[in-house]
Amino acid sequence: MMIGFVASLSSSRPLFSRTLPSALSSAAAGRDRCTSSFTSSSPSSQYKRTTVTLQQGWFSTGTTAEDEKQLLLDPKAPLRPMLAENCHENHLSQYTLPPTQIGVDDYRPDLPKGQRIVAFGDVHGDITALRAFLVTAGILDPESSIEEPVWCGGTTICVQTGDVLDRGDDELACFRLLATLARQAHDAGGQLLLLYGNHESLNAAGLFQYANPGGNVEFERTIGARIDYNYGSNRWRLQFAGNQPSRWASFEPGGLLSENMLGNMLVTCVVGRTVFVHAGLMASHLSPGNSINEGQKMYGGVTRLNQQARDWIVTAHHGDNNNWGEYNTVEEVISAAQNRAKVASKTMPDCLGGGIGASSPVWMRDYSKPNDAEPSEPLAKQKIRAALAEAGSDVQRMVMGHTPQYKINSALDSMAWRIDVGASQGVMGGTPEVLEIIHMGGDNDEDIVSVLTVDGKRVDGRDRAVFDSSIMF
Repeated sequence: MMIGFVASLSSSRPLFSRTLPSALSSAAAGRDRCTSSFTSSSPSSQYKRTTVTLQQGWFSTGTTAEDEKQLLLDPKAPLRPMLAENCHENHLSQYTLPPTQIGVDDYRPDLPKGQRIVAFGDVHGDITALRAFLVTAGILDPESSIEEPVWCGGTTICVQTGDVLDRGDDELACFRLLATLARQAHDAGGQLLLLYGNHESLNAAGLFQYANPGGNVEFERTIGARIDYNYGSNRWRLQFAGNQPSRWASFEPGGLLSENMLGNMLVTCVVGRTVFVHAGLMASHLSPGNSINEGQKMYGGVTRLNQQARDWIVTAHHGDNNNWGEYNTVEEVISAAQNRAKVASKTMPDCLGGGIGASSPVWMRDYSKPNDAEPSEPLAKQKIRAALAEAGSDVQRMVMGHTPQYKINSALDSMAWRIDVGASQGVMGGTPEVLEIIHMGGDNDEDIVSVLTVDGKRVDGRDRAVFDSSIMF
């Protein structure tokens, strides 16, 4: 674990003297920004409430009829108010996804004939690749900018199959773009659904070994610097022991982006005759009713998986915020951060957990490895057929990312569609492609499945089927 500046602090004295943060002191001095009143206590005494009474300063929300607001500088409180509810400008609103109704938005087997569905795979912090995906999918106006995107997909349903995070330098920019389009899609009668990938799970657990230095700089510039300014102190960083505090505070359960963004993401969804997931699903993941026990891993149906993920991500499990950085030793700092990570991992639901080789929905590779060939797993066809049967009576295919392919392709008699093309420069710089499904668009009400390419072509999905492991596209 990186402890950065923590290691240089002396352990012979308290690491924090409870004084009014400088930015708040400055704000208190000018009643044109905010009016303040404070109660403080010595570091050794029991915590007493410290408040700032606000009028129209940069903490005020203006969302009620009250003339003044109070910001509680509670060392145990969430950091979210420092960027959202108590700010004149809600900096987190840019990442807000439309509310996802579990049991409705994640299970839509009955679609109107001709409904258009598009899907694309892993983004990994590459904003250029993401824009190419969106334009190719026909849902982003190519004349619009990344900063001011315009949804042009009408009633199209788009599913992004996870792994927006890690390996790239523009992770937050990618999420802002996706969230903005998701809100516009909702207003237009369409939909843009984001799924969890294993890299979203890793970040939520405080594991950042795949993060790019440039990506960490983006978090510091976009999130950390704003908290420092609004809080008037950088002492809140100590509780993360130098382990990318801005990133960790954003993605941990109960963190800055947990309610408005992560809580509206899904593990899996059924749209028409297709089930979408990041890595793969087995029948045991989708068995309806009560959870079943598969090697002491507890799973359930589509709705249950999504509810488990939501319940976990919106809840702060550690209960140990220390925003004032009140530690006596470096050892205390490191211990607190380790406990924070340990509790997140221990409480993580099985549908988001696992690791390399695990059979979890965000980690398995039974249907996607090796790339661009039939899976090497001997029971893959049997497994996916059973999973599709559990997903719904008319579900015909599973669409997944996770394992980079040279081109979008299908395997296992077109039951498995692998759509991660490694488009991020942090992966292999592959050429973006998009899967398109027209629900019941054929003459006999069969789905029409195509692959959309960046040069404007629409490739018949049947031409992307792999039949032999020696075939490489």
